[in-house]
Amino acid sequence: MEAAVESLQDRARALFGACVDVEGPMTGSGAVLRLSGIDLRPSLSPDQADLLFDALSRFRVICLAGQDLASFSLDHFERFANHWGAPIPHPNNFLRGGKPAQQDGASDGPIELIPYHERRAAAVDRTFPGRLQTLPHQSPAVLVVANFAGEPGEGPVAASHGGSWDTDIEYEALPIYVSMFLAQHAPMARRAPGGTWVPPPSGTGPYHADADVELLRRRLQLPLNGETAFADTAGAFAALSLREQEELVDRQVRRRLNEDDEGWLAPLVRNNPRSGLNSLHSPIWASRPGVRPAVEVEGMSTEQSRAFLDRLEAHILQPQFRYDHQHVPGDVSIWDNYMTLHTSPPIVTNADVIEDARLLYRLSCKGEAVRSLPRRDHPEWLAAHVPGGYVTPPQILQVG
Repeated sequence: MEAAVESLQDRARALFGACVDVEGPMTGSGAVLRLSGIDLRPSLSPDQADLLFDALSRFRVICLAGQDLASFSLDHFERFANHWGAPIPHPNNFLRGGKPAQQDGASDGPIELIPYHERRAAAVDRTFPGRLQTLPHQSPAVLVVANFAGEPGEGPVAASHGGSWDTDIEYEALPIYVSMFLAQHAPMARRAPGGTWVPPPSGTGPYHADADVELLRRRLQLPLNGETAFADTAGAFAALSLREQEELVDRQVRRRLNEDDEGWLAPLVRNNPRSGLNSLHSPIWASRPGVRPAVEVEGMSTEQSRAFLDRLEAHILQPQFRYDHQHVPGDVSIWDNYMTLHTSPPIVTNADVIEDARLLYRLSCKGEAVRSLPRRDHPEWLAAHVPGGYVTPPQILQVG
C-alpha cells in the first residue's frame, strides 16, 4: 500500500508540481487519500485527469485540499466535475410531474428546472448577510447544502438525527457514478455534552424500528462535528471469503422509482475497469425509508431480501471500513458511489449563529469519465439519463 501511495505522489508531483503531498490511506481497509498542493482553477490536462481517475478508482474517496475560495468559483467546480461524468441537476432543484422530485410517493412526469430565486438555497444569504454568503451560481447541478436558510429566528434551532446510509440516486436505471463536495464553512461550536457540536442521536432515526439491534447501533454510530460518514464497500467485499464473493458476483437486485413500478435489475457487485476492484453497490434493503421502495434480491422474497441485505450492511458498517470526513473550507472531496456508502451527519438545524453554520456545495455526475473537455454525450443518452437533458453551458467550461 505504501508503494502505491508513493508512486501516486511521484506522478502527482511530476504533473502538478513539487508541492503536492499525498496522505493516506485513512482506513484500515486501504481507502481514502488526501492530496494537497493541487490547484483546480486551471483546466486539467488529459494526463492530470488520468492521475485523479486512477486515485479514485484505487482509493474510493479522495480529497483535493486547499482550494482558494477567494478565486475558486462554482464555475471552476462544475467544469472540474465534467471530467468525471455529465453533471446532474439535483432533485432539490427541479420538479418531476409538477411535484418536488424527492417528494414521498410517486414522482413521474416531465422535468421542470426550478429557477434559482425559487430554490431553498436562495434563502441562505439572508441568514448571515455580509458575513457568510453563498458563492455565486445559477446552475441546477449545484446543490447548496446548508443548515440555515432564512433570517435567524424563523424556525426553532434543533439537532437532527442525520440521514440514512445510501448511495446517490441509486434508484434510477443509471445511478450516479461520482459525487463531490466543495466546503465553504464548517461548524466551529462545541457546546454539546462531551464537547461535540451535537449530542448523540437518540431513537431509531430514519430507520425501521424493528431493525436488528447491532445493525441499528452501527447505522447510528455517526460523527458529531459535521463530518460526512463513508463506508468502504470495496474493502468490505475484499474481506469476504472467496466463496461469499463468488456468490455475490452473480446476485442482482430489483430497484424501483415508485412502489408500483416493475423496476429493473441491477448488479449488486460492480467491477471498476480502471483498478479491477470489485465493490458492493448500495447493498441496502431500505436506503430511503418512506421515500423510495425497498429493493429486492432477485429470486428472494421481501423478507429474505431484507435479511440478506441487512447482513451485508452490518458487515460494511464495521469500524475498519468506516471513515468520517472532516470538511475544511476550500477542500474538494470526491467519492465513487459504486465503491462507497455515505450518510449525512446529525447537525444543528436552523442555525442562528455563524459558529454553527455548515455550508457545502455538491455536484454529482453520471456516465463515463473523460480526459478532455467538452464532453460529447449523445443527445439521446442525455435525454434518457439527465433530468431536462442538462448540459453545462460553454461559459462555465471556459472559465479562466
